Amino acid sequence: MIPEDIRLRATYLFLACSRAIEQLTESLVTHLPSPALRLKPLLEKPLRRELGLLVRYWTTRHIWQQWESNEAQAKQLNLVLLRLFTEEFRLPKDGTGLRYAELSTLEEDLRELSRRIINAIEVEHPPLLGELQEGLLPCREAVLRHTVEALQLPLDQLQSRISAWTTPGRNAV
Repeated sequence: MIPEDIRLRATYLFLACSRAIEQLTESLVTHLPSPALRLKPLLEKPLRRELGLLVRYWTTRHIWQQWESNEAQAKQLNLVLLRLFTEEFRLPKDGTGLRYAELSTLEEDLRELSRRIINAIEVEHPPLLGELQEGLLPCREAVLRHTVEALQLPLDQLQSRISAWTTPGRNAV
């Protein structure tokens, strides 16, 4: 696979995951405590960053599983994807996100993400955590589905979806 193919697959996966992150972030923000709603723009950043870290690890893990027999392409795709996530979500480069790589179940992911979100927004709010619990599985399923699509769909289909997402006034999938 040539580098342009890898970039296209990474771009598709990144845009699809970004959409999933944005949807979950918007849902979570509506469950912030009332005083915190005034700080919505400030609180969205840490929510996006934490979701970005977790989603990044979900994609990485799934790429390695799907392309196990093609280590070179899996590595190339993961590197391009890492750059996209790091730049867009301002992911830390200090290794703090590596904790997600040690986890193996959705429950462990949820516990770690909940802890990080509480630390980031400096408040434990049960409705927010309940919404996170409700929204995390559908988000994960969407991310895994998009990862498979990024790895298997023909390039012209991926390009078509990217164009639909990036063309002003179009929100088609």
